[in-house]
Amino acid sequence: MSRGFRKNYNSIASLKTRVTALEVSVDVEAVTGSIHQSASMTSEGKYHGNLLYAGDSSHASVVGSNLVYLNSSKEWKQASAGNGGEGSGSITGIALSATPHTYGALVNGIYRMSSSLVYSAGADGSLAIGAQVYMDPLHSGSLTTILPSGSGEIVRVVGHSIDSDMVYINPSPDYVEI
Repeated sequence: MSRGFRKNYNSIASLKTRVTALEVSVDVEAVTGSIHQSASMTSEGKYHGNLLYAGDSSHASVVGSNLVYLNSSKEWKQASAGNGGEGSGSITGIALSATPHTYGALVNGIYRMSSSLVYSAGADGSLAIGAQVYMDPLHSGSLTTILPSGSGEIVRVVGHSIDSDMVYINPSPDYVEI
């Protein structure tokens, strides 16, 4: 074995040892961005997940907890499966305030909803646990577990319910117009 080869081999072995030591010492708190704990979210408006800070403005009708989308003018607006499917193929998330361009929109994660923004097959204000959640065609900015079925309505899965008032938001980029 040549001297140069041996030196490179020893350098690589030393580097592997240091990388392994770094991997073992990673602080668990520093990597919780992809861990979502629903039990810790005891009140409306609580969330865990990935936020998007984008856009220049927000439409006056947007309030916190609304399902929103970012339009081509860089304005956040209420999403709806009706009205031509506002937000059907756009970046979609849950507004954390009336100004998601400033305070962000939850684009992936879990969110404890206001019952006033939830419509389901069972009763308004309560999600069927485990059900797919869609953009609501009748109430802009709201969610539903009822599959949109009217002419011109958009079917887009935006997540799944994990409790009667909690949704795992993970909008599909795919949608279908009825």
